[in-house]
Amino acid sequence: MKIFDYYFFDFDGTLVDSYDSLEYVFEKAYSLVGITVPKGFTLRLMRVPLSVGYKELHAPENEEAYKIFGEAISRLLDDSHALKLTKIYNDTIEVLNTLKQSGKKIGIVTSNNQKHVKEVLHYLDIDENIFELIVGNKEVKKHKPNPDPIYKGMEILGIFDKSKICYVGDGLDDIRCAVNAGVTPILIDRRNEYTNECENLIKGLKELL
Repeated sequence: MKIFDYYFFDFDGTLVDSYDSLEYVFEKAYSLVGITVPKGFTLRLMRVPLSVGYKELHAPENEEAYKIFGEAISRLLDDSHALKLTKIYNDTIEVLNTLKQSGKKIGIVTSNNQKHVKEVLHYLDIDENIFELIVGNKEVKKHKPNPDPIYKGMEILGIFDKSKICYVGDGLDDIRCAVNAGVTPILIDRRNEYTNECENLIKGLKELL
């Protein structure tokens, strides 16, 4: 695996195992607008913007319903039960520390919101200062697979050489985002979902080292 100067990471499903937490959040929030989340659909909802998942589930299109849904998502994400369901992958801390100690710059680029990411990091006892940046869904107007989230990270750090950057994520929109931004995509396949969707396919974060 090539060594990079900058490592941008997706958050959910890449650095933290938030599947159970988000399953709880989505089920509760969608129930308020009369929608039952199909079994196994949580992974899809984790990997697309809220508005996309909402539309795919054919939830009520009126503004009031979406407002109720959005407010419920924001409230439930930081619910104590949701946080308790969030786990850290056993390779995350070691890899982040190793990259940091070797002088690499690391950041989070996620479709989640920055406030919640910081709440999770605090809950998991991870120092948020290990990251040079956290770009969430409120820092940009366009979201993955649009390249703007990665461009925002590059802007914050003043990066111009895209060959020095990789973006590690667990979904195909992460890969498309990286390709669209012109940086190296790395697909982490923790659930054995993929075969040849990305040239740089890893099963765990330690392969980055």
